[in-house]
Amino acid sequence: MPCYWRVELDRDNRLAVHEYWQHAETRTYIPAPMHPVHHDKLSTELPFPVEIDLTTLPRFLTR
Repeated sequence: MPCYWRVELDRDNRLAVHEYWQHAETRTYIPAPMHPVHHDKLSTELPFPVEIDLTTLPRFLTR
């Protein structure tokens, strides 16, 4: 798996999406170099281009 996201609530009770990429040489996962943590908007190119406004997700996801 070349990359993955970890979704959790931060200290302010907001969604935080942590983005990880697999390092080609070591095959370990590292935080994405440009934007390791997304708060209000998830915008990334890997594994595919996507933009998600995290503030519009249903409230039950942030409880």
